[in-house]
Amino acid sequence: METFVTTLYPCRQQGFRNLLDKLSLLSGKKASRNYWDKICNITKNPRMFYSMLNRIYNHTNQEINTVNLILHNNHYISNLVQQSNLFADFFSDNSMKHEPIPVDYCEDCNSHLNIPIHLQEVRQAIQKTRNSTPGADGITANWFKRLSNTDLTCLTSFFQEVFTTSYIPEEWKHSIIVPIPKPNKDKTKINSYRPIALTSVFSKVFERNLIQRITHHLLIEKKIPPSVNGFLPLRDNQLAVYKIHTAISEAHSHKKCFIGISLDIKSAYDTVYIDGLIFKCLQLGITGNITKLLHNFLQNRTLQVRWRISLSGTKLVQKGLPQGSVVSRILFVCFLEDFSETLDVGV
Repeated sequence: METFVTTLYPCRQQGFRNLLDKLSLLSGKKASRNYWDKICNITKNPRMFYSMLNRIYNHTNQEINTVNLILHNNHYISNLVQQSNLFADFFSDNSMKHEPIPVDYCEDCNSHLNIPIHLQEVRQAIQKTRNSTPGADGITANWFKRLSNTDLTCLTSFFQEVFTTSYIPEEWKHSIIVPIPKPNKDKTKINSYRPIALTSVFSKVFERNLIQRITHHLLIEKKIPPSVNGFLPLRDNQLAVYKIHTAISEAHSHKKCFIGISLDIKSAYDTVYIDGLIFKCLQLGITGNITKLLHNFLQNRTLQVRWRISLSGTKLVQKGLPQGSVVSRILFVCFLEDFSETLDVGV
């Protein structure tokens, strides 16, 4: 039609365009009138009316498939590399700052905590190490269990050198974090995921030597109150359940009430104040080179996040106890050792 208009004389072109505009307006009004008449006819039939409403609702309220999306600052992120880096920033959050405490490790090489590492200790540590998923170095527990006596002797010498110098290999302080969704949580939110840490099995074998010494010291010297249960020999969670059951039974037999309060510490390991923990270890008699070694082990750790097929950049971590570390459990017991002192008598 536009081509036909351009062939007219210039004096008639404007008039013809005005006529086209009027025809277009009339046809539009006619279409609108026809649509409205159709709607009015539909309303006379309830089944057709509700069917039309359902079609409109389904068209305007289609749910977005968020399975592979992560919400950040009110924006959905679909790039896997960006997502993995967001997780890394979240799990390595260093916003909680503490003033460093001057620490005197009270060097005492004659203590049973600081005696040279024996070959038998290493053997026992390897036997107790489960064949779980390895860390970034890829070395499994089975690899250690196949070592010959000569290899174990060399390994013991290496562990002793680490213990003496208090130098922790960087690979031992590095973790691969795999985010696992919490049940019944929004999977588009980063805080709906729990970090599962994959750490070096090499480090775990060495840590078990430290655990054995620290646990022996705490129990022999009676440094941990009887009310503390968990991560200690003959003081597991089953014993705690037995104590609660006994207290309930006694209250029932004397026709008294038993009140129980359950507390869950959010991100318990992340809230541990490292320098404060080392200070408490010294108060518990854990002194000498082993304390210096633990302090170095907990400082300046790094992590990466493995998210689907992507691996994030390396992030520095300056807070709390490391997830996936076997020594973290006994250190957490040390950190909460004086918690009972804050409670009233009889609680």
